[in-house]
Amino acid sequence: MPENEKKIPEIASNENLSSIFVDNLLVAIRSDNIAYLRFATELPEGMREEARIMVPMEHLKRMIDVLCRQCDYFPSKEKSKGKRSSKS
Repeated sequence: MPENEKKIPEIASNENLSSIFVDNLLVAIRSDNIAYLRFATELPEGMREEARIMVPMEHLKRMIDVLCRQCDYFPSKEKSKGKRSSKS
């Protein structure tokens, strides 16, 4: 392996975890820079929460970078109009 490449640690698999399908993500950022992520699925009966995750913002940003690279999707930053909007 070349010297400048990082070795990616192997993650131990937990066979007790279920795989879930989600199609919605809700994010709230706490005052202590912890992101609270809620994953949900839209069902005919309404929204059903599937998982909740808390992650430090610096880790979340790295995760978003990985997702963008994997999806080959790099959104451009919207021009600020003053206040941050809360679009769904």
